[in-house]
Amino acid sequence: MSENPVTPAPADGTDDASTGLAPGTEEAAGTLGATGAPAEASATAAAGTSEPIDEPSATSATAADVGDGGSQSSLAAPAAPMRGLSYAVDIVFCVDVTGSMTPILDAVKANALRFYGDVQDNLVNKGKNVDELRVRVVAFRDFGADGDAAMQESPFFALPAEQGEFSAFVNGLVAEGGGDAPESGLEAVSLAMSSPWTTRGDRRRQVIVVWTDQPAHPLNSAALPEAYRARVPADFSALTDAWEDAQGALGSSSKRLILFAPDGPGWSDISSVWENVVHHPSQAGGGLSDVDYGTIIDSIGNSV
Repeated sequence: MSENPVTPAPADGTDDASTGLAPGTEEAAGTLGATGAPAEASATAAAGTSEPIDEPSATSATAADVGDGGSQSSLAAPAAPMRGLSYAVDIVFCVDVTGSMTPILDAVKANALRFYGDVQDNLVNKGKNVDELRVRVVAFRDFGADGDAAMQESPFFALPAEQGEFSAFVNGLVAEGGGDAPESGLEAVSLAMSSPWTTRGDRRRQVIVVWTDQPAHPLNSAALPEAYRARVPADFSALTDAWEDAQGALGSSSKRLILFAPDGPGWSDISSVWENVVHHPSQAGGGLSDVDYGTIIDSIGNSV
């Protein structure tokens, strides 16, 4: 694999814009062993896990499905490190907390206290270094069935200093409700996109991770409680515009979206249109039983 060129840092600390998929940015979403190494690697991921965090290069290739349990990606590859720069990463977890998600929610709870160490170990193994890591949670159900209880939002927690508070919030989540099959996942993504992202660091990553085993309802502001109407775009086109807005809160190449979601309404629309997205298709209604904790950690590491 050829090395990516070093790009000088912009004065305002943001990344240069780049699109497309460069070699070495993606691994298959198959089950990982105890060491965190994937049992089966994507054809596009061989020897591609050592690039440090920085802005992407202009190299690109066509995104493709990688078979059962695989992923679709449009992430740009990081370039070589620049000495003396500090790196800040914000991660927002959009977690489906309806009844069928009990298995994955139990896994998240069980691993919340070790999350910081596991992410840092994974990044070190990939030759990446992060100076500041914060996490936030947007837990979602279905506004149509659950009303105001459809969303639970946490503030950002700085890790490892606030790991106890992060664990307490996650442990307080209960998998219940949801009504019909589609859930309010797009609303959760919208709330994640408008997070109070850090402005610290010379280089930043804004990572949103979605875990759901159901398709998403179309956006419908009329179905939302009053408190959410100003925070959620009116339709999918407006949500897409917000994601792609180069002048918005999300950096044009610092943003990342990782979907553990069915290849169905809402999620397939996002993965086929939006930039900087990796989609690990899951079986609808399966509770994400095929996705283990190691896969989640490794996907986050690859997206930083």
